[in-house]
Formats: sequence, structure tokens, C-alpha cells
Amino acid sequence: MASLPLSDLSLFPATPDQVLESRRRHAPTWHKALSVEEYLLRDEIMDKYEHARDKKLTTWVLAPRVDPTTLNFMCSCEIFRRTAAMASPSDQSTAKQVIACGIASVFTPAEKRKKGYGHHMMRLLHWVLAPRSALPDFPEAWGSPPDVPAALGLQSAQFSVLYSDIGKNFYRYSGPTADQGNGWLENGSIETSLHADKAFADTTSSDPTTAPHIWLSEHDVKHVWSLDTPLMRADLAKEAASTGRTAFSFLPNIGVGASVIHRSMSFASDKTPVLPLDMWGVLLLPNSVIGVDEVFADPSRQVTYATWTLDSLNEAQRVLVTTRVRASQGTLPALLEVLVKFARKENIQKIEIWGLPETLRITAGEFGWETSNRTDHLSAFKWYGKESEDEVTWLFNEK
Repeated sequence: MASLPLSDLSLFPATPDQVLESRRRHAPTWHKALSVEEYLLRDEIMDKYEHARDKKLTTWVLAPRVDPTTLNFMCSCEIFRRTAAMASPSDQSTAKQVIACGIASVFTPAEKRKKGYGHHMMRLLHWVLAPRSALPDFPEAWGSPPDVPAALGLQSAQFSVLYSDIGKNFYRYSGPTADQGNGWLENGSIETSLHADKAFADTTSSDPTTAPHIWLSEHDVKHVWSLDTPLMRADLAKEAASTGRTAFSFLPNIGVGASVIHRSMSFASDKTPVLPLDMWGVLLLPNSVIGVDEVFADPSRQVTYATWTLDSLNEAQRVLVTTRVRASQGTLPALLEVLVKFARKENIQKIEIWGLPETLRITAGEFGWETSNRTDHLSAFKWYGKESEDEVTWLFNEK
């Protein structure tokens, strides 16, 4: 079948039937341990969760302008509209709240590949995400720009982020014009990891079993993230002040961190959702009588905690991936020891920490952890602000 001219195609928010068709298309590729039926059920359930409801999640399809609701669309993707934060050197007092977007489930069916459809969808996506004032003139050869309903709260993103499993060039070459380039820039795809069975017998100078800590349930990690968010904003402001670069990040509250927990769900025989773990984080305590709120309430205390999920796409081994880590060089060793103990208890073979600051990577290396560049799940961002890519820093580039 011949490719349609690009001017005959545009991006459209998916109808309910197109959303289901999109998910049916990529289910055979990404369902892994779930059946296709369970994969579709999981997504249906998660549509009602905080990170997705109220139009924060929308599916978009590349389709003919003359038939935008067709189920024979070319390709599709998902947009997650999120609350984020940024701090600039010109305003070092605080980080301000901004809108940013995560891109997921980019998929072109096999019979429609090699026709430029996926590439064109990603180029048009900038015109859905960013303010028109942040973009150049729309290419005449593409026809007219996508029509974006105001109710979706889009065309306002300060930045967008995606994670690539097809290398860094495809998305980098997918910019907002016909020129090749100026798309998403791969950045910080670094993991610090350890196989639990290779951990040192004792990674601290004292008995690690006596280190006071609190295990965090799903409810607890949501509370911890809400307490950590102001600290993250303060860290962004400090980064901007010390480097002269604009600092930006997603934040883990408002369902963002919880969503990667929920993606690890499986199902009982009656199709009731089941999570693979009971605990999703740990908070170290300065002493055994202090609770979560007290730890965060005292600015003089070093808050040390980690939250995590399981990598639902890894069928070869059970992998824990941290979703948020706060620690110092002094407290990290004790935190790592607790992580290893938890991994061994839960039959987890590997622990991955994404985006650990360089000073902490060095500390982790002293205890057998290895830092490497990831070969998949490559993190990439597109900046829509007035600053150039060389003038911004992505902090907390974690799972």
C-alpha cells in the first residue's frame, strides 16, 4: 500500500474506539507476563487513577484528515500531562510550577512501518505539546497544524520527556519542522546497579540490622513524596543559583510516582488486581522513635529514603528499579544495605538506581555497585523554553 502524502495526515485525539484499537495493537508487544486481556484490563483500570484521570492522559492518532476517526489509523502515542517544576538563575528564590508532558506507548503496526508515519507523528506532536509561541512557522508541506481542544490543557508544556527503546537518533531527528534534528535529546541514561547475590556481606561500619528504618506501603510512599516535593523544589532553586543554568524536573506526587507501582500489577483468577509487593519504599530514621513527619519537619536532619517499583517488562529476571532516592554520601551506604536485604527477601535478582548524582555514584562504587549507560529506556527531553538545551539541567532524572 502506498504512503499517503504528509499533508493528507494529521494528529487527532483518539476516540474511545481508537484508544482501544491502539492498545490492542501494542498489547502483543508489551503484555509480557500478562495475557492480552489482562494487559487491556490493566490499562482500563489505570485510566481511573490520579495520574490519568481528568484528561491528564490522552491517546493521539495519526490519521487521514478526511477520516480522523478511522480505526485504520497509521500510528499512535500517549500524552501524560503533568505538573512539573523549574528554577531559573534570574529567579533563585524558588522553583515555579509549570506544565510538562510525558510521552509513552509510541507504536506503529508492522504493516505501516517504513513509510515515515511514526517520524511524522513525533514531529507533529510538538505542535500538540508546546505553546505556538515556542515553535517556528508550521511547514507548508504538512498542511495545517493539529487542532488541539482547549479542554485537554495542552499546548502549554515547558518541556516533554520520553524513554526510548529504539536508540537515541529516531526521536532526536523528530523535531517540529522538516529539518532533521531538534527533537528529543537523550540525557542522563545512567544506572547504578547491583546483583543482590553479589553484594558485600557488610557495607556499613556498624551492624546494618540495627539501622532504624520504616518500610513504606503504597499509601506511605505517596505521603513521603508529598513531603519531599518542597525539598525537590528547593534543590532546583539551589541548582539554578549555583550553576547559572535553568533546572527542571517532574515531581513524584499527584499520582506520577504511584503510576509506575500500578503498572506492575497482575491479576488473580477472578481478575482482581494484585500488586507483587507489599512495601514500596524505605525511610531511614535518625533514631528509632521518630516517625515520617518528624524526619521531614526538622531541616537540620538529612532525609534518607528510597522508593521503588519492579520492572514489568523484564521477563528474564526480577528487577527492582528505584523511583526516587534522597541520601547523602554519609547515609547512602546504610540505605544501600537495606535495599539489598529487601531484594534478597523478595527474591529480586537485580537493583537499579537511575540518575544517581555523581558523588553518590562514587560512594556506591565503593560497595560493589556498578554505574553504566543504559542500552534501553533511554531518557530524552525536549525543551520548549527560551533557553537553549545547553542552558538547562534535568534534575531527578529517575524512573
